[in-house]
Amino acid sequence: MNPVDILRDSLVFFARNLRPLAVLTLPWLLLDSLLRYQVLERFGVSNGLWDMLVSLLCYPLYTASLLIFLEARTQGNTPRLSGVWGAALLLWPRFAILAALTSGLVMLGFSLLIVPGFLIMTVLAFAENLLVLEGRAPLDALRGSLRMTRGHFFTLLACILVTVLPAWLIDAWIAQHFAKAAIPEIALQTLSGLLQLIPSIAVYRVYMLVRPKT
Repeated sequence: MNPVDILRDSLVFFARNLRPLAVLTLPWLLLDSLLRYQVLERFGVSNGLWDMLVSLLCYPLYTASLLIFLEARTQGNTPRLSGVWGAALLLWPRFAILAALTSGLVMLGFSLLIVPGFLIMTVLAFAENLLVLEGRAPLDALRGSLRMTRGHFFTLLACILVTVLPAWLIDAWIAQHFAKAAIPEIALQTLSGLLQLIPSIAVYRVYMLVRPKT
């Protein structure tokens, strides 16, 4: 399993399906950016607790929508917007719990050293796919990801590093240069969020290749 091929396929899929991906996810991404800006206006600086609450509200909705769309397109289908959003809303409670668990573990890893944070991100990378596409409970999805990533750790790690680090740098640049300009910051953060779908697409690609063997 070549990370270069996976990344190339992910970028090609993103480019070819940009319009339906934007329709599916931009409303949630825009809501996320608006709420984060309100947190910034309220507290003057980024507030970790409120940022996490905003993330738990919006992230499960646009990520579940993305994964449902990816699965449908893999099977040659084009899902309806209402159907995807309806399924994502039904999944939100379980996905929010999973997101809280994974975020807490990853933040713990980054608080110790940078490397453990990325290691935890990698071994838990399939949890979202297992919850959304296989209907697993949050804890079962975490355990399943730990099992499925064995033997594919370095492929996943390479895909995550190559896609996540540039996205984080873009976010840092936006925060530094547009922190006091509401419309530009919200618009750029929303577009940045759209680009940050690429890591999820890359992880799904690996998951799709691993899944038949499990």
